[in-house]
Amino acid sequence: MDATLVVSACNWIMAELVRVFHNLPVKEAQRLVDALAERTIPIVWEGENVKRVLNDRLSLRDKILMLTASCPEPVDSDDLLRWIEYNNKSYFLLTLRKLHKGRLIEFNTQKNSVALLPPGAKKVAELIVTDQNS
Repeated sequence: MDATLVVSACNWIMAELVRVFHNLPVKEAQRLVDALAERTIPIVWEGENVKRVLNDRLSLRDKILMLTASCPEPVDSDDLLRWIEYNNKSYFLLTLRKLHKGRLIEFNTQKNSVALLPPGAKKVAELIVTDQNS
């Protein structure tokens, strides 16, 4: 837990340095800051073009939240489906719509993209603590 605090503090400091000292448009600086301050999710493994939730006891809903939280930019819903290896695409999309309705994610059906909202980030933090304590 102490190491997580140190890493988070260092990421925040680096993000602030980029914001203050880079001569970039505000939008570009914010994108870099967001990438630097990306939350490290200990139960998400990342390989070449693939991510996996290492705790397979989690529900589909929680796996979607974990994987979405591990991405600094909105993620394509087809990538989420592929990473989770879920067989029922209709139920997967229904779950995305429920998470969107519950304001945990922003599901853009035109762009087919999923982004984590603050209540979703809070839920992910709770899941991480629960996973570390079990």
